Parts: sequence; C-alpha cells; structure tokens
Amino acid sequence: MSFERCDKAFIDKYIEKTNALIDEIENSPTAVEVTGTKYYVAANGSDENDGLSPETPWQTVGKVNSAKLKYGDGVFFRRGDSFCQTYHLSARCGVTYSAYGEGKKPRIVGSADASGKDKWIPTEYEKIYAFSEKIPAERDVGNIIFDGGRAWGIQIQKTKGGTRHEIGRVFNGLEWFDTTVGKFNDHGSLDNNLEFYHDWDTETLYLYCKDGNPGDVFSSIELSDKGFCMHVGNSFDVTVDNLEMYGGTFGISAGSIVNLTVQYCTFKWIGGAIQGKYIFGRDYGTRYGNAVESYGSSDGFTIHHCYATQVYDCCWTVQDAGSAVMRNIKMHDNVTEYCNTGLEVWQNGGLIENMELYNNHTRFNGYGWSHQRVNKDANFFYGASPYANVYRNCSIHDNINYLSQNYALLARPAGPKQYNFNNNIYIMEEGTLLGGIAKDPATGEGEMTDYEYTKENIERFQADGFEPGTKYYICEKSPYADDMYTLCLPIDEGK
Repeated sequence: MSFERCDKAFIDKYIEKTNALIDEIENSPTAVEVTGTKYYVAANGSDENDGLSPETPWQTVGKVNSAKLKYGDGVFFRRGDSFCQTYHLSARCGVTYSAYGEGKKPRIVGSADASGKDKWIPTEYEKIYAFSEKIPAERDVGNIIFDGGRAWGIQIQKTKGGTRHEIGRVFNGLEWFDTTVGKFNDHGSLDNNLEFYHDWDTETLYLYCKDGNPGDVFSSIELSDKGFCMHVGNSFDVTVDNLEMYGGTFGISAGSIVNLTVQYCTFKWIGGAIQGKYIFGRDYGTRYGNAVESYGSSDGFTIHHCYATQVYDCCWTVQDAGSAVMRNIKMHDNVTEYCNTGLEVWQNGGLIENMELYNNHTRFNGYGWSHQRVNKDANFFYGASPYANVYRNCSIHDNINYLSQNYALLARPAGPKQYNFNNNIYIMEEGTLLGGIAKDPATGEGEMTDYEYTKENIERFQADGFEPGTKYYICEKSPYADDMYTLCLPIDEGK
C-alpha cells in the first residue's frame, strides 16, 4: 500500500499538471462537423437575419429556441460574445451547439447586470442597499459576483422560525467572518460585508456593503439568478461543444437522455439559488446547482475535457430518485475546483452499467464560494445511495484528487462489486477524512461512517478490496494557507 507524506513542492507538480489540462480545455478549437444546416449567432447580429452565415447571424438565444432546427443541424455562437437570456437555451434532438470565430468561448449567461451606482438604492439601514429592480421569487438570486470573481456574495436566509440560518465561518473572497443563528427581522439584520438577502415577499434584493454604494465599490456586479443556462430535457443525440456557462441553477440540465455529449465546455459560478423553501423537512430554503446533470435514465452520456470552477453543489452528475437505468456513462479528462463535489452518481434503485470515470482532476473542493454551504461535503466523489440494485462493469480509476476540504470521497458501495474504485491518487491534509464509507465496502452494507484519512484505515479497507492500486499522500495543514483561494484561477476581469 502507498501512503506517504508530501510537501508543497510535491503538490505543485500536480497543480502544474492540472493547469495544463485547464489551458487545453479553455483554448480548444472548434472541431465538430455537422451534416445539416449551420446557423450562426453573434451579439451584434439580428433576429431578422437568416442566420446562415457569419455575415448574417442571429442575435439571441430566444431566436435559436424558436427556430425550426432539424436533426443534423448545428448552431454556432461567436467566440468572445456573451448571450444573456431570460429563458434557457433549449436543446433539440440531433443538434450540435458549438462556437465559431476566434478568441474565448462564447458565454451563455444566466445572470443580470447590476453594475453602476444607480442600480443600488440606500435603505433606512446604514450600509444596506436595495437593488433598483424588482426580482420575483421564481428568479431567486443564488449568488452575486463582484469584479468577475474577485469577491462574491454570502446569501442569508430567514428560517421558518424567523431566525438567521446559520452558515458559520465563511469567506467572501476579500475577508473572513463568522455568522451564527440569531433573530432575523428583516434586511436590517444583515451585518457582514457582502451578505445579501432576497426578500421574496417584497421582491427586493438587499446587499450589505461596508464601503458604500456597491456600484461605486465594484466595477462589475452580476446577479446570478435561478434558471438553467441550457436545458436538454428528454433528448437524444445532442452535442454541446466549446461553450462557457454562468447561471444560478444548472449549467446544463438534462432528463432521461440518449447520447448526450458535453465536451470542451467551461462552467463558472453555477448554482446557489433556492430549489424550494422548507423542502426535505427543513425550516430553511434548500439551495442547489450543478454544472452538468442528467436526472433520469441515461444511455450514452459522455462528459470530457470540461472545466468547472465555483459551483455550489456538484460538477458532473447522473442521478434519479426512482429506479433509473443508467448505461454507457463516461466522464474523463475533466477539471473541477472550488466546488462542493466533483463527480456524483446516485439513485434509489435500478441499474448502473458500463460506467467509467477516469483521469478527472479535482482540487480545492469545499473552498471558494461553495465554502458558505451549511452541509459541506467537499469531496472528489459522492455516491452514497444504498439502494441501487445492480452494478455491472463500473470503474472509477486514475483520477487525481487533492486538497478537498473534508473528504476524499463519500461512497457507500465503494468496493470492487460496485463502483470499483482503483488506481486513483489522493492528496489530503492532516485531520481530513478518507470518507463516509459503508462498514463493509466490499458489499456496501452497514451504516455509512466517517473514517479518518489514516494509514490504518486505508490498510483496513484495502484488505477488503477497496481501492487497489491507489496512492495516498498526506500533507500538513495547510501548505498554502491564504493562497488556497488564489492558486488556480486568475481573476476574469472580462466577465
């Protein structure tokens, strides 16, 4: 068994390797071919155009959604442009969605521009400002992004009992502060920098900004509200290539799908909106948001060479609350960072067959924006459902996970008879957890229990067939200290 102590210089080698993969993803050329008609979309186009050439492009996502696209067609968005939409981009069966031109990937943006002093109105409370436009509850604001990611908002929720929902010690990109349960009367109860509260009753967004009007303090402010960037639904033979997405719920949301491929895409600042108030027996609103999700049965679902950063929940996931059949799933050569969970697979009964997850890089999960979560998982993989009936030919191998805040993984059925983890690499800090794992990982039976990331626990589980060939490393806490938030992604001033 391999269990070794490592230092910052050792981890830096993996950081360089991951950075190289990110660079490959973010600078990938368009290589897709379509058999049908090509349509073009540009920010300076017109929906009155025919869209059939780069010289006569359409302008809006709405036009793409209303167009009579046919199987084999392709829709190409111009690189360097941003496409803000009130409603999501709706995929059609057999259609490819990609990019054309030169420069950065085109952005499908599910957010509203809140920049400028005139967008924020002083309230009766000092340092608390109201957004000038009404925002209804169905567009719940999941996050506020300042200066392209230099800082972010901390959402405060009011519980059913009229108290502040506890979120503990958090970081807003600029500073740390602590917040605990206390009486929450109204927006006047905001008392920490960049905390915000979306009052559904008055349809008003409130923000605490200690340095004055937020429109003066920050050059750009984006409100990431509830909604998908792209909705695939129950579709087949869809390819999504070379797009970049921002949004308050999901980047790409799919139902039961056949042959969905997502490749060379990037997902940033995804999720955080409230799925619903007081669901799952909770007395507060439940926040959610994944980069790419298939909810339902799937046959042929591939995610490769994609990059996700600052995602509230999970990055790449297949899941279902019923007895779904999930076949032919591949997720490989992807990067996730500053998210809650890298990869997630769960269901409440059914079949998982021919699944291979490999060469994925996951780092710094549980840090960044998702650190404000109450129920932090902060891990590489989540697959804790105990109800799936059959696992056939599944393998999770040759993945690299380093410096997740809490867990290496959360997986009840983790042994060779289920997900079959093998030949992975974990680098974790002292005091973290190997995972929440079933008492018997070979069978997935027994209560899921937290086990510390120690040589003794790893030896115990490997004797039962858990993670053969995997290498484990442990480092002091933390070799990066305050740099944990700035190691990976430069500030994107262009957002």
